[in-house]
Amino acid sequence: MKPLFAFIILLMLNACSSGTPATDKHDDPLTDSLIHQLQTAPVTLEEMEDVIKLNGKITAAEQQQARVYALVSGRVQSVKAELGDKVKQGQVLAVIRSPEVAGVTNERSLAEANLEMAKKNLDTRKSLYESNLVTEQEYLAAQIEYNKARSEYIKAEQVSAITGGNTAGGYTLKAPINGSIIEKNITGHSEVRQDNDNTLFTIADLSTVWVIANVYESDIPNIHTGDPVKVTTLAGPDKEYSGRIDKIYNVLDPANRTMKVRISMPNPHEELKPEMFARVYLTSRSKGGKRLCIPARAIVLDNSKRYVVVKKDGALSIRGITLIKRIGEKAFIEGLHEGELVVTQTQVFIYDALNVKQ
Repeated sequence: MKPLFAFIILLMLNACSSGTPATDKHDDPLTDSLIHQLQTAPVTLEEMEDVIKLNGKITAAEQQQARVYALVSGRVQSVKAELGDKVKQGQVLAVIRSPEVAGVTNERSLAEANLEMAKKNLDTRKSLYESNLVTEQEYLAAQIEYNKARSEYIKAEQVSAITGGNTAGGYTLKAPINGSIIEKNITGHSEVRQDNDNTLFTIADLSTVWVIANVYESDIPNIHTGDPVKVTTLAGPDKEYSGRIDKIYNVLDPANRTMKVRISMPNPHEELKPEMFARVYLTSRSKGGKRLCIPARAIVLDNSKRYVVVKKDGALSIRGITLIKRIGEKAFIEGLHEGELVVTQTQVFIYDALNVKQ
């Protein structure tokens, strides 16, 4: 009941007429027990920090992307994956019917047949040579023919493996890595050309993403590689993600006069998605050195002036202050001394009570 009783007393005192606050006024209308229970915070000497706000967006990390192209020309027979799908390495993304693949398959079959024939010829020549029915030169010639056929077959196998062809003349596009499809430029029954340099699919592992942020010229001196940052998104404005600046692009964009920085962000749950808007908060230390600091909630605003209630030796007094800068929950000020205690609970009512004309 004590806090409620104190609050009622303060409201009654506030109903009285008030005047201009007097500095260091010690006529305390509050009881000693209430003063003893007030929450206070000490005036500290701290490095004045500044929070730099940057705008940026989420992008997939380049080293964790794979772009899938068609190595042959043909017509798309079927598409097995869509934009946004998660795929595994080796999963079929699309099938393309291609005459080039049919030709490669035919060459492989021919090379396989030639290899079998050369192997049989070599075995026959070897048997005849061991029976002294053919010369050594004829046996060596059979060995050379077999080696040539084997080389041609290996070459045909490698080409077939690269093109991903099958006996039906189909060319299969497969996912080279695990990840999500973040770009898709292929539709069913469309034509695909080998000389087209457009990617058909782009796959990205989103377990780590980049935040690319823009830095204005005035903030460039305060940005350093390794600086810790906090990142929020429109999708989750109340959730902060921690990261560090790992690259500074030391070139200004002539269009908007900004420099880009990169922040690598772990993204184990894939909450950060490519193209999301991001707000980046970077804490930079001021060159002004250390300044007096108090909790911002302790400040009382009256007639465009700022005051605090100071507790000293069991008594309360009003003290005028000058606000240098407010950063988050901290206020850097002038007008107090390090170690003094300022009231941080119901200070507005206490201020009004102390300011009542006696």
